[in-house]
Amino acid sequence: MSILSHRKSYAETVEGRRRFLSKIKVLLIFFFAFCILTSLFVAAFSVSSSAMRPSLLPGDHVLASPFVYGPVTVVGKIPAPFKPERGDIALVDPPYAERQSFWFLLGDAFVRFVTFQRVGLTDPSAPASLRGPFLERVIALPGDEVMMEDFVFKVRPAGSAHFLTEFELSDASYDIDKGELPANWSEADPLSGTMKARVLGKDEYFVAGDDRRASSDSRLWGPIGVGQFRAKVFLRYWPFPRFGRP
Repeated sequence: MSILSHRKSYAETVEGRRRFLSKIKVLLIFFFAFCILTSLFVAAFSVSSSAMRPSLLPGDHVLASPFVYGPVTVVGKIPAPFKPERGDIALVDPPYAERQSFWFLLGDAFVRFVTFQRVGLTDPSAPASLRGPFLERVIALPGDEVMMEDFVFKVRPAGSAHFLTEFELSDASYDIDKGELPANWSEADPLSGTMKARVLGKDEYFVAGDDRRASSDSRLWGPIGVGQFRAKVFLRYWPFPRFGRP
């Protein structure tokens, strides 16, 4: 006894295509809504390095707002309603960061959306230390003079006659990780505990990690402009016992 396969009628075929296109339409609506939300207002990030220890640890999950510093859109960077302030934890691009095209960023966003952020178009073999972005703390603002002694930054604000420590100038309460330098590590070597004083330009911000031995920051690649600020971190939501402002 033969089994005859059911052949879809023309109406069934049209209805199947309509349902399929309807699902694609819903997916695209959710995708673009997700892109608007994460590129303009709030985005979630997972901390993968120890550069911000003890404030943020590897495995922490944080929320950050691109809106604070002016989000980057298809038509360019939207004027920022706020400027970076001392003590802010920010997601920033280093000066050498490669600018990706709009279509690459759109494709990367779509792949990450459909894979729940597990896969992207960025080359996974390229070390994060070379491409960024980085989580950094804002230490000094345009016009400030900044130096470092024993891993603690000292800042002379523009117009002031005296240096104050980073902790005295910041509204944020935080600690740093000094650690210990390897034997025979001199002050001339990178990431030593000292830095000569330098005056920042009119659009220059000095940023650094809280783990002063393990952070790639302005000590290595210099100050950054306001255009290199991506988002301001405002909440750690995981792990739950450490929920709150980092």
